Amino acid sequence: MKPLDYLKNIERIELELTRLNAARSLVNIPRQLEVLPAGGAVMLRDRTDGGSSYYNRIKGFGPGDLAALDTLLSHYPEAAPCFDMTPDHMTEEVGRALSEKGFIPAEQLAFLYINLQGMAEQASGFQIERVTEETAEQFIEWIRKSAGGLRVTREMIARTREYFYREDFLNYMLSIDGKPASMGSLFLSGEEGYLANDYTFPEFRARGCQSALIKRRLTDAAERGATTVYTDVEFGSASHANMERAGFRLAFLNTYWIAR
Repeated sequence: MKPLDYLKNIERIELELTRLNAARSLVNIPRQLEVLPAGGAVMLRDRTDGGSSYYNRIKGFGPGDLAALDTLLSHYPEAAPCFDMTPDHMTEEVGRALSEKGFIPAEQLAFLYINLQGMAEQASGFQIERVTEETAEQFIEWIRKSAGGLRVTREMIARTREYFYREDFLNYMLSIDGKPASMGSLFLSGEEGYLANDYTFPEFRARGCQSALIKRRLTDAAERGATTVYTDVEFGSASHANMERAGFRLAFLNTYWIAR
């Protein structure tokens, strides 16, 4: 597959995952995520939370959209959106236009891929459980704990719990000595998958938890017919190193431009 093919596939599945993440968000007011075409770009806009850079993004913005920049920005009256820039759209002219509007390149993400053909199951030696209907609330408690004591109401649990044991959104809990140690997700779309939401509790880091969860999810993805799996990580991070050790390779780097 050519680099541009990976980019297009990742952009598609990442957008699907964003929609799902919006629906399962543990928030008091359910998110109202809009995904709107705008010329060559796509606007993501959360009508309930204008300040979220993840749910208020402009994707696909490029040289052909420069004349519409002011119009695009006018759709975000509460706070400036994040421009999610892939390398095929990033030019000197685009960078200059964003800078003139007060945007700066604030973060880079590495998008990775792995081809699963011939992948065999690999034992990890850790206790890993897939989240089920019976353990969904336990998993939500892990999420609450990982977020520093996020306030989660019974209404929020009732609204979102079914998302955590769907057949296209698999979630995993890794325990050590009966204690929450690490967790992660696998999103499936046709013959493609996406690893997301990796988190290891501080006291269990540097013990191989994330690597074990990566192997388990790749095995499950292959068993369910996926041929390629993607993920995103902070460039140069420990997660980046773990993914590369598992066999992932770099597809591209993107840059998030945010308003100063």
